[in-house]
Amino acid sequence: MATSASKEPTNLPNLLLRCLGWPPTPQSQTITTSGAANANPYIGIETLLTSVESGAIAALKGTWLVGLHKRGGRLSRRQDIPPDGFWSADELRKVALALGDDFGVLFVALSYRWLTKFRKGRDPDHPDPDAFHLGIVASVAELYLNLSSACRHGKGYPSQLTAAFRKHGLGDPDFALFWDFGSLHQPPRSDAEMKLFDQGMDLSPVWFGHARTVVWMQPELPEGFEGVTYANSGWCYFEAAISAAIKTGFQRLDLAKRTKLAMECAYGPDEPGNPDAMLACVCARRRPPPPSPEQVRRLLQQEKCFTDPSDWEKVAVLYAAFFEQITQVDALVFQGLEWVEADVVQLCEVLPRFVALRSLDLSKNKIGPEGAKALALAIAVNSSLINLE
Repeated sequence: MATSASKEPTNLPNLLLRCLGWPPTPQSQTITTSGAANANPYIGIETLLTSVESGAIAALKGTWLVGLHKRGGRLSRRQDIPPDGFWSADELRKVALALGDDFGVLFVALSYRWLTKFRKGRDPDHPDPDAFHLGIVASVAELYLNLSSACRHGKGYPSQLTAAFRKHGLGDPDFALFWDFGSLHQPPRSDAEMKLFDQGMDLSPVWFGHARTVVWMQPELPEGFEGVTYANSGWCYFEAAISAAIKTGFQRLDLAKRTKLAMECAYGPDEPGNPDAMLACVCARRRPPPPSPEQVRRLLQQEKCFTDPSDWEKVAVLYAAFFEQITQVDALVFQGLEWVEADVVQLCEVLPRFVALRSLDLSKNKIGPEGAKALALAIAVNSSLINLE
């Protein structure tokens, strides 16, 4: 558990000593928020549930997706997926509320690069025609569900998801997946479906940027792919950026970093043992600090690619609105991300904007002298911070 906050702010030298790892203290992976912040759509549970209850977003069942892959299938557009592939709104609400503060592990958002280009005014081609993405996502989902052979033979440990289901007596685990092709209405759409699609597009950033949801980034591309890469795609960059802002480290995974060892062992990350054998530890490493709205706007305008070139400004506005919402969080946990001095310096560029911040966890990172210097300047103007790991 994190150390308890004292009534008076800790003095600056002690904060820096704590930040540099002395004395060592037990760690926390929990984001806490003030009562006002809990009304924030990126912190509370209601916006996630409403996105499904409204019909705007359909949440795919993780177990169904694994089965689809095992049957040699590929993902269909939302309108063509059978009802048993989705969570019902009532079922999702019941399980989410039963999970209590652990509800975030139930909601998983997939960020990936479409493998065919959308052509305006025509039906979209399939984003994963050969089930390339599906194969990777399904294998990770098996580990998350503790369905892998390693787990069945007792060599693995419960994932975050499985541990939460056991803790709350909910039986076999499952999760709700946002995968745009299967979760949003695709062309051809009726007028009603078009309205729901627009609503789903507006609500989808909550799945990626929420403090407690899980994001799986799948930037790998099949051999011979000649389109824009994940890193250069404007929309993919947006999803990656908002998912880096306020999540605990192990809630945002870059699946391209997965290793054979981790895939054969456990999802993690809370079990004792070798972090290299925990997928959540391996894939959370070297995650970037949250960028400023100004940095995002510059990159979107000058470096990132869009099918519709005018989209960059729309996405920049979306990020700025998101950033304004999330600066009310009162705790940030960036533990164990293998950050170096440059990462901490970048974080400190935006840190003063988190005006309600009371607790900051930067443990298990290589902060260094320059990082500590930048941190000292950033927290000197913060009147609310009272706990620094």
